[in-house]
Amino acid sequence: MRIVDRYILGEAFRPFVVALLAFVVLISGHMLFTVVEVIVEHGVPLPSVLRFVALQVPGAAVMALPVSVLMGCSLAANRLASDHEIVGMRAGGISPARLLAPMWLLGLLATIATFTVSEGAVPWSRRQAELLVRDMVLRRQSLAFEPGRFTDTGQGITIYVGERSPVPGELRDVMVFQSQAGGYPLAFTAPGAVFRGDLLYPVGARFYYFDGAGLTTLRSAGVEVDLRQVGSAAGGLAGSTGMAEMSLRELTAEYERAEERSAGSGRSYALEAHTRLAMAVSCLVFAALAGPVTLRFARGQSLVGIAAALIITFGYFLVMIWTRALGEGGALPVPVAAWVQNAVLIAAAALGVYRLR
Repeated sequence: MRIVDRYILGEAFRPFVVALLAFVVLISGHMLFTVVEVIVEHGVPLPSVLRFVALQVPGAAVMALPVSVLMGCSLAANRLASDHEIVGMRAGGISPARLLAPMWLLGLLATIATFTVSEGAVPWSRRQAELLVRDMVLRRQSLAFEPGRFTDTGQGITIYVGERSPVPGELRDVMVFQSQAGGYPLAFTAPGAVFRGDLLYPVGARFYYFDGAGLTTLRSAGVEVDLRQVGSAAGGLAGSTGMAEMSLRELTAEYERAEERSAGSGRSYALEAHTRLAMAVSCLVFAALAGPVTLRFARGQSLVGIAAALIITFGYFLVMIWTRALGEGGALPVPVAAWVQNAVLIAAAALGVYRLR
């Protein structure tokens, strides 16, 4: 690598790292802000909450990497233009495309990093966050059931709680619905329920059973609910589940299974896979775009070029959300919905480089 390449790459790399750390802290801090109320109300241990927030860092990094690349390349281009170093390089016979090549390399490296983190660290961290949530549910049983909400225990039993009792370890106005294979669900109502270890026992339960001919009401000892099977906790601590926890291989397998059952039913899986890839490639797209946009407006110590690049980034994510919604609804083909914003910006970057000649 030539000296000028290392020099330009270093100018872009330093602000890139600073921006990446700043955005990761901001995004992770926002997650911490969303759970402050839960900490206060339910007394969740601070180390557990901090660990939960730390597990969100890989996902935050995936979101921050494209914008950090844009900031690093824009600041580097603006600094080189402000100090007239680009004039000297151009006088030495270096073309605009050759000047911007180190920034493109940074974008390529960030693309590889984004793909690696989103495929390896993000699914793992989300699963670990879910396990941590379950552990917090067991340690703080009041988190398992929120008043006025239905909670699926993950074992074919759904529980509704009217209110919490002032007595620790008790719930009031409990309804339990238990599904049955090939039959009508069973229902239990109880004025209260108590926790005993990892189990929840309805007290004074009344049993309702519908056999297709009529409704039978009986007194019953109730059911026991194993809290180790509870799939999620209320109160805003549950981690993201579903497609976000899948790797591309898992998404592809689910897509194929869904398409075998019904054509078109796997659209969501395909869109998630394409969007994930497009997000990774957006690092390279932003690196290609940052130089032409910043140099187009760079004059003296002006930051207009950087501001323009940030505005374009904001528009990029708005368009991404819009096209994804259209893709989910079938108004756009999946590849178009996921990649159209990248295609438009890379074409704009190519035109910008051409006009710098």
